[in-house]
Amino acid sequence: MKWLLLIIGILILVLLIVVFTKVKVSIDYKRVQTNDLIHIKLSAWYGLFHYTFKVPVMKLEDDLVTVAVKEEQEMTGKTNKEEKKKITAEDLRDGFADILEMLQHIIGFHKIVRKFAGKVQVKKFTWHSEVGTKNAAHTGVLTGACWALKGSIIGLLTTYFNFRIMPSYSISPDFQRWQANTSISCILQFRIGQAMVTGIKLLRYWKGGKPHFKSRKLAKLSGDSNKQSF
Repeated sequence: MKWLLLIIGILILVLLIVVFTKVKVSIDYKRVQTNDLIHIKLSAWYGLFHYTFKVPVMKLEDDLVTVAVKEEQEMTGKTNKEEKKKITAEDLRDGFADILEMLQHIIGFHKIVRKFAGKVQVKKFTWHSEVGTKNAAHTGVLTGACWALKGSIIGLLTTYFNFRIMPSYSISPDFQRWQANTSISCILQFRIGQAMVTGIKLLRYWKGGKPHFKSRKLAKLSGDSNKQSF
């Protein structure tokens, strides 16, 4: 009996340690010309545990672009054929119902993710880029547009995540040649328990709040084999 209590006590202690353990995620992304490189490092317990891995970046070849254009043309041909089909009032009604159902599902999913994002601490965030064209006027316009885009993205991130430092970002124009280089470096920190709770909530929400669509095509996504009506 004592051994059983001891084992249970050890398991509870280990579980508490895991739940309250802080995980630090370091992400480094660099793009120089056409070369992309992403490094992600996970660490915990002040670096006692750490794991680094490289994320492969897929590149599109010229041949793949040609194939994509052909597939798009074929899909366009199918779409033209489908446009000849009659659309009934019931189809329109089911379409509007599906839109409302999807919006409600996305809003609920968004609330869970945003609550977790608010608990993620951002310890470091730098984003530096270099853009340029051979035309000075075009480069100036492009630089201004990039500044506005970066400001909007960082403003959105600061509303979701808990920034512990001020983000650092810049854009350097190059008026002599074509440039499209960028580098992003950030460090995120959160507790394993928070990630576990969020994962459980998402799993429960997906099972219990699975959308039920009205139209036949979208009903397959929710597992409804028969078309439903109001």
